[in-house]
Amino acid sequence: MSAAPHLVISGVSKRFGASTVLDRVDLTIRRGELVTLLGPSGCGKTTLLRAIAGLAPPDSGTIALAGRDVTHVPPHRRNVGVVFQSYALFPHLTVAGNVAFGLKVRGTPKAEIDRAVQRALSLVKLGHLGGRRISALSGGQQQRVALARAIAVEPDVLLFDEALSALDRKLREEMQVELRRLLQEVKATAIFVTHDQDEALTMSDRVAVMNKGRIEQLAAPRELYARPASLFALNFVGLSTRILGQVVGIQDGTVEVVTPVGRLSARGAFQPGASVIVATRPEQLRLGTEAGANAASGRVRSVVFQGSRTLVDVDAGAGASLLAELSGREAEVPRVHDEVRFAWPVSETFAFAAEASS
Repeated sequence: MSAAPHLVISGVSKRFGASTVLDRVDLTIRRGELVTLLGPSGCGKTTLLRAIAGLAPPDSGTIALAGRDVTHVPPHRRNVGVVFQSYALFPHLTVAGNVAFGLKVRGTPKAEIDRAVQRALSLVKLGHLGGRRISALSGGQQQRVALARAIAVEPDVLLFDEALSALDRKLREEMQVELRRLLQEVKATAIFVTHDQDEALTMSDRVAVMNKGRIEQLAAPRELYARPASLFALNFVGLSTRILGQVVGIQDGTVEVVTPVGRLSARGAFQPGASVIVATRPEQLRLGTEAGANAASGRVRSVVFQGSRTLVDVDAGAGASLLAELSGREAEVPRVHDEVRFAWPVSETFAFAAEASS
C-alpha cells in the first residue's frame, strides 16, 4: 500500500443552526486504505462522509482528493462512489442497467460501458444476473449491485454509509469479510460509516472513533482495542472492567490507585489525589492469583455461555464489578454465587481521568 496521502481533510467544521456537528476535523487517508468512521448516533460521522461526497460542504476547512482541492466542487465532479444504507437502486432498471447508470450520465461510450459493467458484476459474482430485475434479488445481492455500480465508475474514493445494516446478522458478517476482500482486490480507497464496533474491527485498516464532532482516536483495529486513547474509546469499542479510584502514587509510567477492590496498578500519568477510572479488557482476567499482577475478589453474579467464550460478571462489592472472559478451553468455569478471585497484568491495565466517564 502506498504511503502517499490520497484524501486529506484539514480543519473541517460544520454547523447546523446552533449545533456544531463537525469540530475542526483532521484526517489523512492513504491510497488503497480502508478506514472506518465509528461512533454513536449524532457524533458527526455521517456528516463527515457527506462532506467528502460534496453533499454537505463544510463551513470551514478543506478537503483534498487525489491531489485536488474539492472543498467546493459539486458532487458529480468529485469522482466519488457512494453506497447508501438503502442501496438507492432503480427498480425499473435491470441489474446491468443500474450498474451502467453512472457511466451513462458521464457520457461514456457504449462499448466501454459494457466492458465496465461486466467487469464490475464479475467482481461481485453477479455476472450471470445482469438481465434480472432488482425486485427479484435478495438483500445481499442488492448490496452487491450497489457496490458494483459504485466500482464501475472507478472512483477516487468509495464511501459506505451504514451499507450493511439492512442485512441480517449472518449475511452481514459474511459480507463484511467478502467486501473487505473485494476492496483489497481492486485496491480501492474506501471509507465506511458504522456504529457497529465488530464491523469496524473486521473491515478496517484503521478506525477513527468519533465523539461530539471530533476524532477521539485513529488507529489500527488491534491497537484501538488493546490501547484505547480515551475512556470514550474504551467504552465504545469492546467490553471492559472499570473501577473508580484515587491515585496515591506514581512510578515509571504507572500509577498506584486505591479502589473499592483494593490497591491496583495501572498505566497512566496522573498526580496523586487524581480521581481515575482503572480499566482492563475481560480476556485479561484469569482465575486465581499471580505475582506482581492486579487482583480482586467477589461473588459471581452471572455466567453467560457464548460458544467459544464464557463471560463471567462478578460483584466485587462497593459498587464495583469485574467482567472476565474465559475461553471455551478453560477447564474450570465458576458458577453463579461462587466466591472467586481474578488476577490480570498491570501492563494491560489503564487509568483514565474519571471526569471523562460522562
